[in-house]
Amino acid sequence: MSSPLLSVRDLEIAFRIGDSDVPVVRDLSFDVHHGETLGIVGESGCGKSITALSLMGLIPTPPGRISRGQILFQGEDLVQAGETRLRQIRGREISMVFQEPMTSLNPVFTIGEQIAETVRAHFSVSRREARDRAIEMLRLVEIPAAEKRVDNYPHQLSGGMRQRVMIAIALACEPKLLIADEPTTALDVTVQAQIFDLFLNLQQKTKAAIILITHDIGAVAEMTDRVMVMYAGRKIEEAPVDDFINRPMHPYARGLISCIPRLSADPSNEPEPLFEIPGVVPGARQLGAAGCAFAPRCANVLERCREDTPALEMKREAHPVACWNNVEYPA
Repeated sequence: MSSPLLSVRDLEIAFRIGDSDVPVVRDLSFDVHHGETLGIVGESGCGKSITALSLMGLIPTPPGRISRGQILFQGEDLVQAGETRLRQIRGREISMVFQEPMTSLNPVFTIGEQIAETVRAHFSVSRREARDRAIEMLRLVEIPAAEKRVDNYPHQLSGGMRQRVMIAIALACEPKLLIADEPTTALDVTVQAQIFDLFLNLQQKTKAAIILITHDIGAVAEMTDRVMVMYAGRKIEEAPVDDFINRPMHPYARGLISCIPRLSADPSNEPEPLFEIPGVVPGARQLGAAGCAFAPRCANVLERCREDTPALEMKREAHPVACWNNVEYPA
């Protein structure tokens, strides 16, 4: 296999809380290859979004900082790159679609001006050429009447249209890596399906690699090639998407899969009650120095789980998982 486009190694992100630095992401390593889609899943507070911001060089400093590790993009360590270099990469080589388009778009500029600004920041083009590129991008993300919509302000568009504009901005400079952080938050299910279809179509056209951060296991099953499960700032399982859906190994990953509603083939049957993972994700300051962070919520907890932190390793020739319990779970 060719060298990965992105290679994260032993990443640790810490925030200053009081008089101490508290790690919120620990010992995180993963790769993203050219043209593939990696899904990152986990509850809110697991460290998904802060990991995405670190790849873009957007961690607020202070109070946050990358305290250890490497982020190798095409072999270049972005942790060591200066702000000038990061500006050159951000938007041009790596782009990001944020959760809430209404707070990400500037309300006093038209959407065309905002797309054109991204283009002119990275290419020596005239205003007319940048505007033409903005119209071209609006057509690419399937916004109707692009020649008229280009002069609309964000408040004149629906939530789904605004999210398409965010995708247009992210793709305007044809980046090699697109990070989508909960791209369908607050959108209705029909629009969500349209946005995910749009991602698939755009990836086929642009050949970009995608990191998809989402709570939607259905979207993960439909869109991704591999899945990384995060919990309390650590990677606890990584698998090809089919293995993740059909053979989740970690009790937390199984809980995420079990939370999906299931319809019975017989409409007369009572619907199965939804599974609930008890408890909540611990805060960064609540994590102990040793032991599995999921132990207080796990139905299969062992005494060792409370004392030793499990390393990520292969289990039964399946895929890497960080769990001391070797129970064979049915699919």
